[in-house]
Amino acid sequence: MEVINSFFSNIKDKLTNPYFGTLIIVLIIHHWELIFGVFNFDEGFTLDKKLEFVKNYILNNITWKSFLLDALQALIYMFIGYLIVVLTRSIVLFIEFGLMPFITGKIVNKNVVRRTEYDEVVKEREQYFDQYEEQRNYVRNFSKTIDEQTEQIKQKDENLLKQTNTISETIKKLDSTKQELESSKNENGKKSLQLDHLKSTVESLQKENSNYLEKVNGYENLYFNEKSKNFYSSVSKFPPEILSKVQELKNDEKWKAFLHLGQFFETGGSIGGELMTEMIKRDLAFEREKREDLTPLGKIIYRYKKVFEDYDERLLLLGK
Repeated sequence: MEVINSFFSNIKDKLTNPYFGTLIIVLIIHHWELIFGVFNFDEGFTLDKKLEFVKNYILNNITWKSFLLDALQALIYMFIGYLIVVLTRSIVLFIEFGLMPFITGKIVNKNVVRRTEYDEVVKEREQYFDQYEEQRNYVRNFSKTIDEQTEQIKQKDENLLKQTNTISETIKKLDSTKQELESSKNENGKKSLQLDHLKSTVESLQKENSNYLEKVNGYENLYFNEKSKNFYSSVSKFPPEILSKVQELKNDEKWKAFLHLGQFFETGGSIGGELMTEMIKRDLAFEREKREDLTPLGKIIYRYKKVFEDYDERLLLLGK
């Protein structure tokens, strides 16, 4: 069964092949008498006469030379047929995509837009839309960054408020101590000298705390409010004390170490004890027993670190 199916499949492939189809047509045209004679014998012809007719026709008319000529003609006809197909298809495509759009553009109303122009406009619109979405995402991410920075500033304000409350509580405790000392002085006159000393100490502490609060508020209003950001955009805006401290850090190659300490106080992490001791000696950080934070001078330099990044006093003198 598979052999029969393969045989008929092979015949089908040969018949559907362009060349073999053309060859069959050429053979039918050149030898139509044989085909016509096979199907149109007279009634008096017997089978033997029919076979003899077919045999004589084949011997007299079908030779290797004639078959090769027929095969060559079939090849030529097939080539001509393909040329005609290519030529007609080219004419159709030229008329459909070249001549007709040209005529349409000349005759049809200007409000009618060709398909190619429409596709170009749609493509350009999609490009603009993609660019719009890209810029929109950029703005969204930028807004998110601003919100995060605002939240950090808010957290720092809360920390500052807590520190202020702590100082206020300390002042209250000092006032209470002062009252107790005054009461002890009235009760015991022998300790008047000690009480006077403690009183002066308390007053000195109150004065220091008061001065510290004033400095903190002053620094906050002068360097850390929103209006000061645009003003302090150049090193020429800062006093010499701050610039000399920045130059000192850079000359001693401690600038990056100071930035690392500032980042530690801002975001957390770990630092070495030597770094902390170094910055305490330079009056840029408080002692840990008192307070783990940058001094007001250190805060100012760290806040405007980008302004001081390329600062070099020697370059400024050369420029002058």
